[in-house]
Amino acid sequence: MADIESTQRSSASGIPAELAAAGFEDAEEIGRGGFGVVYRCAQPDLDRVVAVKVLTAELDPDGLQRFVREQQAMGRLSGHPNIVAVFHAGTTHRGHPYLVMPYHARGSLEQRIHTVGPLDWAATLRLGVKMAGALESAHRAGILHRDVKPANILISDYNEPELTDFGIARVKGGFHTTTGVVSASPAFAAPEVLRGASATPAADVYSLGATLFCALTGHVAYERRVGEQVVSQFLRISRQPSPDLTGRDVPAAVRSVIEHAMAPDPADRPADAAGFGAELCAAQRATGAPVDVLRVPSPPPQVAAPAPRSKERTTAPPTPATKYRPPTPARATLARKRLLERLRTCERTRLTTIHAPSGFGKTTLAAQWHDELVEHGAAVAWLTVDEDDDNVAWFLAHLVEAVRPAVPDLADDLDRLLEADPDDPARAVLTGLVDGLHARDRRVTLVLDDWQRVTGADSVAAIRFLLEHGCHHLPLVVTTTASPGLPVSRLRMHGELTEADAATLRFDADEVRHFLDDADDVHLDAEEVLALTRATDGWIAALQLVVLSLRAGEDTGQLLGSLATHPDIGAFLAENVLDALDPETLDFLMTTSICERICGSLAAALTGHADAAEVLADLAERGLFLLPTGPGSEWYRYHQLFAGYLCRRLTQDRPGQIAGLRLRAAQWFARRHLLNDAVEHALAAEDPGRAAELVEEGAGYLLERSRMVRLQGILAKLPANVCRTRPRIQLFGVWVNLVLRRPAATEAYLARFESALDCVDEADRADLRAEADVAISVREMFADRVSALDGLIGQALTRPDDFSPRIPGLAANIATFAAVHRFDFDEARRRQLWAAPYHEATGPFLSVYGRCFAGLAALEQLDIAGAEELFTVALDTARATMGPAAHATRLAGALLGELRYETGDLDAAVDLLTASRELSTEGGGGVDFMLATYGTGARARSLRGDHVGARELLAEGLSVAERLELPRLTARLRNEQVRAGFDLDPRIADALLAPRTVRHEDGIVAAIDEFDEDSAIRLLSEAGEHERALARAELLLASMHANRRPLARLRAELLLGSALRRAGRRDEAEHTLSPLLLQCTRLGLTRLPADAL
Repeated sequence: MADIESTQRSSASGIPAELAAAGFEDAEEIGRGGFGVVYRCAQPDLDRVVAVKVLTAELDPDGLQRFVREQQAMGRLSGHPNIVAVFHAGTTHRGHPYLVMPYHARGSLEQRIHTVGPLDWAATLRLGVKMAGALESAHRAGILHRDVKPANILISDYNEPELTDFGIARVKGGFHTTTGVVSASPAFAAPEVLRGASATPAADVYSLGATLFCALTGHVAYERRVGEQVVSQFLRISRQPSPDLTGRDVPAAVRSVIEHAMAPDPADRPADAAGFGAELCAAQRATGAPVDVLRVPSPPPQVAAPAPRSKERTTAPPTPATKYRPPTPARATLARKRLLERLRTCERTRLTTIHAPSGFGKTTLAAQWHDELVEHGAAVAWLTVDEDDDNVAWFLAHLVEAVRPAVPDLADDLDRLLEADPDDPARAVLTGLVDGLHARDRRVTLVLDDWQRVTGADSVAAIRFLLEHGCHHLPLVVTTTASPGLPVSRLRMHGELTEADAATLRFDADEVRHFLDDADDVHLDAEEVLALTRATDGWIAALQLVVLSLRAGEDTGQLLGSLATHPDIGAFLAENVLDALDPETLDFLMTTSICERICGSLAAALTGHADAAEVLADLAERGLFLLPTGPGSEWYRYHQLFAGYLCRRLTQDRPGQIAGLRLRAAQWFARRHLLNDAVEHALAAEDPGRAAELVEEGAGYLLERSRMVRLQGILAKLPANVCRTRPRIQLFGVWVNLVLRRPAATEAYLARFESALDCVDEADRADLRAEADVAISVREMFADRVSALDGLIGQALTRPDDFSPRIPGLAANIATFAAVHRFDFDEARRRQLWAAPYHEATGPFLSVYGRCFAGLAALEQLDIAGAEELFTVALDTARATMGPAAHATRLAGALLGELRYETGDLDAAVDLLTASRELSTEGGGGVDFMLATYGTGARARSLRGDHVGARELLAEGLSVAERLELPRLTARLRNEQVRAGFDLDPRIADALLAPRTVRHEDGIVAAIDEFDEDSAIRLLSEAGEHERALARAELLLASMHANRRPLARLRAELLLGSALRRAGRRDEAEHTLSPLLLQCTRLGLTRLPADAL
């Protein structure tokens, strides 16, 4: 590396003089890279400061020609607002090409991240949209950037990001020139580029995604590890999945769009930079952030011949009177009291939209609101629109007729305006309507029913005009199956919008019950009503069809079980929805209906449509029974009856394609670690072998994040005959049941694992056996046994690179546990340093566990600050990556809660220890965590005066200890009972008082004896047998090595001092305790002496 830098500096040493000769004075180096040097220069001719980039890397014979060609292209890009402008390109008299650009005093995005910190998610989206527009403009000009990264995004004087440093010169020799210049930035380069493939627009999209990841988090997605060679980093990045932003305080839409851009496979990324920009804009809309403009070159304007002036009459064709009043139902409809109350509450809003697919009762609700308003003396104008209203002149004529009953004199005035300018009547008529109502102080509610039937731009613009220029005298109510195309976002922001969608309109269980009560000859019990509500999703059209079927004598149970295939529902959907669709849209609907939930990327994988996200959004807006799964979500779901009909139609029309679609969906879900969905689709494709392969490939991800219950459910779905010959699947079952503390199931999986080993070759068998030994070591650790651990984890520690990183990372944690309980605390902390790269390569769970064990070692060494840091980082990591209720969060919380107790922060301790109690339902996590949860938790409750709660917690812990056969936990909790003065069974007390010698075969056995001896000493002191108590306290202290176990010895010394005080030997007690109290104060362990005394 030094040779590279010295060569480049030698090449650049005379550059300032060359620049001065070219008219650029006072050159000061401000940047250096593989291609050359950037200088800040004064340009006296134009009285400005500029940045001059001089290429010093060696160019091949074709390089200079390519440089010139690309400068010409850069000149074309210089007008883009987010691409650094090129003022001038030239060559010094010594042949060094250079570029003259604006000087950016604010520096680069990289510098901003380092000095100020990461951007928030809204600023990250804004940055992304602007850079996507810059990249798309470059790509359309035939230029690939090849090196998008924060250092190549400069901040202008107007605080705008500008892309710079395009790949303008081909460097001789690929990655390394004769001077060693490197032409790639591995942390931001696409995996395929690192594997040697040529750069493509998709590679630039990946690099932009990696840049946004860095801007959002403050670090690169795949940081270079300590001591890691560049080539090793290349290979690691090229094999990694998309980075996971889950757990950060970032909206799902933002996480998804960045992860999409960083998909390992170029085919899984947005089709181009413009597509990525559109996704970023969609994320802005979904999150409520201001939506930026994606700036790409516009086509040159076309000069069109002037259109001939229309001579059509504005008078509309004959129109039936029913167009101007609500439809009259054939039978009484159920009053929508819940929704009408909502409309009353929001009566003063400017716009009410009732938006849902066919059959949800939109018109019925609008009609009921119309009738209520009229009943209370309000004026209402009703207009049922149709295709004729695409003609704006006719639409205006219909509008005038609609308002005539409410304001007949104003309608006459509007008629005259309509005829006065037949070519462009809209502005005059609409202005006259707004002004006329205001002048008369007359409020008229305008209802536009079936608005989706109007697509004419001028007619839509007319209603937009009324909303933008009208006032409270003209509120609008619009019913539609599609997006109304009106300025709803602005109205929503100002509190001027009321919305009722399909989720709002659908009948709840009470409304279904009332609906059925009003129907003759239909009787369902409460459970059947609930089942019907769930089966129909409250869809009113389906409920009406059910009533008709029940009246016709169909069996209730059979009908509820087959609604999705009911012919009447299929006929309704075909007649009212599907028959009006073009074949491509219908094909898209059928293809995507195989998934219970769908998003843009998944739909693209199934259909091959690059714009699938936009298609989904359009289908949802068009009211085609596609509903968002939540506010701001990128996921949608079809109404279940609609999905059932589509799937049935797909089976009829294209039966041979269903298995392939299912497997395609399975692969998509598997790549995103959504293993349950992946397995279900593979099984639905009747390919259990592929389902098993997906589990073998993807279950490790769930294990690394301790998602044991989820993995258990997935394993249960696999057919036993498929798993019988797959030892890895059996081993996953071992892992799951180990952590969940199900010994019988663990042993059954181990037995099946042994049988399945005969089905693999010898090499794989040895590795699987070593992995199984690590699993057994976890069982031993949970059982609080250490003697066999070293032998079980030896293979994983001596040849770690033969396994997935999870195995050596886990083995290192077991080794750390063993070292802690050999009292070799230095080795325990060293082992965690060794494990760091393996933990980094897996999910966060192992690193949380490892930090917890290392924190125990630090605590035993009285390194309180080190222990606090380890426990705190473990807790923060678990919360951020797995959530506040995760198993790992409770583990770290138990140990940090215990430390908080010892340092006197009782409130924080109680909160953390109470949350950790849930560990009991998840296997407990190991005895060290249970000691904190039950032992320290009970002590904290007693200190707060909750003696009943303390007793209950100790009783629960003792029950767990007995069930799991954990004598160390039993000993600690008996000690807590003694400390609290709770009654003991006389037989237990006698056993505690019996003479004992502290055994030292291992730390677990020693801890059991030390807890029991502590209990005996306290019992003796309480009984007044002070000499016996003192003698045993002195022996206990003498059994401890001062240097190896500082915390344990401190506790024993405090116990001796307490025994001296109780014996009335105050001088000796003070002599013993005074330095100990000072030591505890210095360490911050305020509760340690308080509890001892």
